[in-house]
Amino acid sequence: MKPFSPLILSLVLAWSGAACAAPSPDKYPIKGVMPDLATVPIIDHDLGHGVHMLESFGGNIGVLAGPNGTLLVDAEYPELSGRLRAAVARISPLPVRYVVNTHFHWDHAGGNAAWTGAGAVVISSEETWKHISDAQADPSRNKAGQYRPDPAALPVLTVGQGATLHLGAQKAEIIHLAPAHTDGDLIVRFPEADIIQTGDTFFGHFYPSIDVAHGGSVDGLLDWYERLYAMSGPNTKIIPGHGPVQTREDIRVFQIMMREVRARVAKAIAAGMTLDQLVAAHPLDDLDKDWGGNLIQQPQILSSVYRSLIEKAAHAGQDAAR
Repeated sequence: MKPFSPLILSLVLAWSGAACAAPSPDKYPIKGVMPDLATVPIIDHDLGHGVHMLESFGGNIGVLAGPNGTLLVDAEYPELSGRLRAAVARISPLPVRYVVNTHFHWDHAGGNAAWTGAGAVVISSEETWKHISDAQADPSRNKAGQYRPDPAALPVLTVGQGATLHLGAQKAEIIHLAPAHTDGDLIVRFPEADIIQTGDTFFGHFYPSIDVAHGGSVDGLLDWYERLYAMSGPNTKIIPGHGPVQTREDIRVFQIMMREVRARVAKAIAAGMTLDQLVAAHPLDDLDKDWGGNLIQQPQILSSVYRSLIEKAAHAGQDAAR
């Protein structure tokens, strides 16, 4: 796997959270200290065929420069919007026509209003629209400076199974996934460029985030990795939610790691271990050297996988009782 850009790595290592902003009943929530967003770097990676990846502290942004306008995938934090506008303008002087939200988390959708105010159409899944709308109506979320009531921050077009945008000779295929990172994940495939942008369903070189409180599922993620691998070829470039550009083989390595994490957590559940006992046992210490300590640490991935499996078993029990 490719390393982070040095400046980005220094920031990621300084912050142990994914900045998802969603409230969680989890006993091991993601925590961290935000950097000064006025000074974090924004790095432009030209991936070819008019597609760029803008890498900064929050979620990666995909950019497709078309002959009549520009498409963005995700919108980052609102505090970065001014500098992001300048970065996008250096790629193409044409206006941003569309913004696709891969999911609702603040580091991916927080900047929506900056783009709608300039005339862009924001596209999301119906679930993402609902999560943003619900968050705007929740005063506890507003107090954190996020999801303040603002119609301009809401997506205006929602997709079901998916949709295709045509920007000149290039397409952007928007695909609605089964629950994985959340229950409303979209990914975007640029077939002519052989590039797939995954949002937070796939990370670069660290444990994934599973938002169980909003429909995320470890088994959904594992199913998605199999599908993502099948969609990819030997030269496919994958823009993850966070981290550097990935390859098809990186998917397989990531999938193997997550299967191992799931197996260890499932074994602990079968043995009757509580979540606290599981975390105290440090069952992933051997994996931490390659996967831990960045955005998601061992307690967080153990907790989300544990909760996901417990919830799945509870639903199975309810179905059996009917």
